[in-house]
Amino acid sequence: MLLVGFADEWFTFLPAGVLEALREDVGLSYAQGGLVLAALSLGGAVGIVFQAAADYVSRRWLAALGALAYGGAMIAFGLSETFVMLFAAAFVWGAASDAFIHGCEVALVDLAGEDLPRVLGRVNAWSALGDLLAPLTLALAAGFGFGWRGVFLAGGGLMLGYGLWLASQRFPPPHKQAEDAEPRLALLALITDRRVLLMAVIMGLFALLDEPLLAFVIAYLDQVAGYGPGLAVILATGALVGGLLGHSLAGRLIPAATPKRALVPTALIATLSLPVMAFGPQAWLVVLGGLVFGFSGAVFYTALQSLVLTLRPGQAGSTGAVVSAIGLAGAGFPALVGLAADAWGLTAGLGLYVAVPAAMLALTLILTRSRG
Repeated sequence: MLLVGFADEWFTFLPAGVLEALREDVGLSYAQGGLVLAALSLGGAVGIVFQAAADYVSRRWLAALGALAYGGAMIAFGLSETFVMLFAAAFVWGAASDAFIHGCEVALVDLAGEDLPRVLGRVNAWSALGDLLAPLTLALAAGFGFGWRGVFLAGGGLMLGYGLWLASQRFPPPHKQAEDAEPRLALLALITDRRVLLMAVIMGLFALLDEPLLAFVIAYLDQVAGYGPGLAVILATGALVGGLLGHSLAGRLIPAATPKRALVPTALIATLSLPVMAFGPQAWLVVLGGLVFGFSGAVFYTALQSLVLTLRPGQAGSTGAVVSAIGLAGAGFPALVGLAADAWGLTAGLGLYVAVPAAMLALTLILTRSRG
């Protein structure tokens, strides 16, 4: 179960990493490319149901069937010839990933107990390693003339195998109180919890700073800064390396009893470092900004994730579902960035991303000053 994030991040980065090749091959605009990337998040509208179900049904079958659907969607993505086919495959992919990830994640909450921040740090470190492996995979595939379609077909096959492996494992069962509870009443209590709502908005903002951000950073470094496609991907991996380091050390940096204390400093550092990664005038500044941004973002996310998953004992999946549902409000953000890039250039589009951590910081200050 510790490898679930590794597999997901390895493959989820791939559409972002091949954005330019995808546009040229299928004939997409930047707005359409942004919509394809957004479809992975939009699939979460269905995935929310699977996420909440993790409190009530077999986590093993939820994770295993999600992984099988995930692999099938990747194969469909690799075979797609039109924007509609790409969008549909990405949508299914996003929905399946929620079942796959949260079936494992909720089980880990039960297994980890009070050691959850350290365990999440390990899971997220593996996730960051998958993030780092993804661009290397694309670089090797390009070097051997494998093509972007072959990468998705091979990755889909690996995910199908992972789904079969998960089906053979033993997972802890749902909590007894969750089995006896009325799901609608439990969800209503969550929706009216102000702490959940505030964390959901913050998590939604943080979720914007993921693969689509790197896709537009890579496009900017390639098309505007003039580094070329290969070097642009390499420079962007600074954020991935920083994320790997941050997740590896998160268990030591986050106070186990009060993870909330780690939020404001890391949000502030992320706010200051993202512009350096995006618009640094020299290559070394782009890499340095990416390292710092990735590191601070990793610690911030682990601390916030710990708060979300332990806020209401026995309802980790349902709490995560409410957080994900509210976070869907930002699912179309990559398309908005794409529209801005089509109209005013990649600099303007990427500038929208730079404003996100500042909003995240402001809400984090409110959260840390609240009780509970």
